[in-house]
Amino acid sequence: MKSLQKLLKNNKDMGHQYIDFMQLFEKKLKSCIINHNSRKNILAQYKQQQYIHSPMPFFESEELIVYGSFENSNIHGCCQEEKGVLNVLLSSDTNTQGCTQWFYFGIKMHNKGKLKIRILNNRRQNTLFKDCNHVYVYDDEKWTVGQTQEMYYYRTNINHPFYHHEDAGIAQLQQNFSLYTLEFTYEFKQSEKIVFFALTRPYQVKKLQRFIDQCPLKRKSVCITTLGLPIWQIKTPKQNGQQIVIILARQHPSETAGSFICQEILRILCKGHSSMQKYRFIIYPMLNPDGVFLGNSRCNFNGIDLNRKWDNPKQKTEPEVHYVFKSISKYANIAFMIDLHGHSKKFNQFLYGCLNGKSVSEYMRIRQFGKILAHHNEIFSFKRDCSYGVSPDRVGTARVALWKRLNIANSMTIETSIYGQMGKAFSLEDYHALAQNILRALDLYNEQVESPELNINREMSKALKYDSGSDSEAELDLIIPRPNRIKITSRKESSCKHQSVGYGGIKPKFETPQLIHQHSQFFKDQSFVELLPQPSKLLSQSQNKVQLQKIRSRMNSFQSQYIEEQPKFGNMISALQVKQLFK
Repeated sequence: MKSLQKLLKNNKDMGHQYIDFMQLFEKKLKSCIINHNSRKNILAQYKQQQYIHSPMPFFESEELIVYGSFENSNIHGCCQEEKGVLNVLLSSDTNTQGCTQWFYFGIKMHNKGKLKIRILNNRRQNTLFKDCNHVYVYDDEKWTVGQTQEMYYYRTNINHPFYHHEDAGIAQLQQNFSLYTLEFTYEFKQSEKIVFFALTRPYQVKKLQRFIDQCPLKRKSVCITTLGLPIWQIKTPKQNGQQIVIILARQHPSETAGSFICQEILRILCKGHSSMQKYRFIIYPMLNPDGVFLGNSRCNFNGIDLNRKWDNPKQKTEPEVHYVFKSISKYANIAFMIDLHGHSKKFNQFLYGCLNGKSVSEYMRIRQFGKILAHHNEIFSFKRDCSYGVSPDRVGTARVALWKRLNIANSMTIETSIYGQMGKAFSLEDYHALAQNILRALDLYNEQVESPELNINREMSKALKYDSGSDSEAELDLIIPRPNRIKITSRKESSCKHQSVGYGGIKPKFETPQLIHQHSQFFKDQSFVELLPQPSKLLSQSQNKVQLQKIRSRMNSFQSQYIEEQPKFGNMISALQVKQLFK
């Protein structure tokens, strides 16, 4: 209690936040402004201590101490209404009014026992928290998942005990957008021991820095970020006749799976791999170190989603993309661009590529890499989840922008679920296997091979569907940047007036929490539903005729196009086989 009293005495604004948690909640919905100079001072100390930053007490009560002031942590405030229950509010991404998904904090109980934790202001509606028990816990010197009990994920309602003062404006705010509560219980088996909780297994800047210091491959810093952190480029040795493979990782700070896979790829390449004879690897292992250090979910320090700015990056607001694109554009003969991400709406691993739908031969060639990844790999979901459509709202992603601007045919996003495989969390060994599988697929890939077996869905239109949830899709209202992003003021002392954001005034309904079972049976009945055709009885007879005519016309155009291009293929496949493919 002494440290809390000292904190309240020295910071009146902080004191009001702890005394009146409703006021804290109101401030949480305002833009999160970071003191630029103070963060640089912290980083300077951080580097001098060789990337060591010990957790510091953030909140203290008679029952527990919460730790939240360390690298990659995210917690904005907390309070205890009753014994055994801790309410937590997350910080928005810096210089935004949204993106409250990533969490990472520690708790020390003075006495062993159970503690119910409620994270009250999640902004993700479509999340797999509803289907699996997935909170990472660091206890007994290791990260584990599935140790929490009684997990719920539900819409935060205005009659929730935490929001009992309607005059605070919560009812009005709930009309503009929805917040979600993640609730779970954890049993502390030892007293006076810090246990950490996180959305996924953390991968911090210090972990990458220590790995790079031991990596024998050539490296250089392509730029220095707003906070003064380097963005590293690592290259394998150059040989005659090699094509280039570009690998990007960690554009979004909360998607740590990309960093674990990228590090394993680098580790294998350091020892030597057969694919290095065909390709020279140019790897950027962490594009958003500022966001990672600050504990952001999606954005960089300036409140920018980097993976929406590749079509026209600005040096001032997104220097990471500006300089990395400038670096990539110097290379010719780029065979692959692989952007590693994490996904929160689907299980397994899958990819999104780019196709314009003009050529059957191109269609089959581009899909070849995904098919190789899926071979003898139950984690990679090729038929169900891979797609190659280019929707208008994805033109700013690295995948689409580099495909168009640098003419990289195999430009793709490889998504790895942060929730694992059908509810089973990915282990470090799984990440290692996924990295090895990517290198194996690169080694086996042959752009001259155009196998008819790759035409899995029989219609190119299925593979060219728009990529629902692709490239780590943000919620519609997650990122609301401020006009003056780099404003020098205190993170806790923002005095800006709240600007409502929203869903067009849709009033959320009361939602009853549903218990999340340890072993969800959801996919037993749903795994193939999306692959089934729509029942024809839903259409009128005339509509059925029109639809059938369109399908036949499309098939005929594919067949005629294929026959015209057949001399390029030799005798690999006959026109009769093509007709059979489209039956």
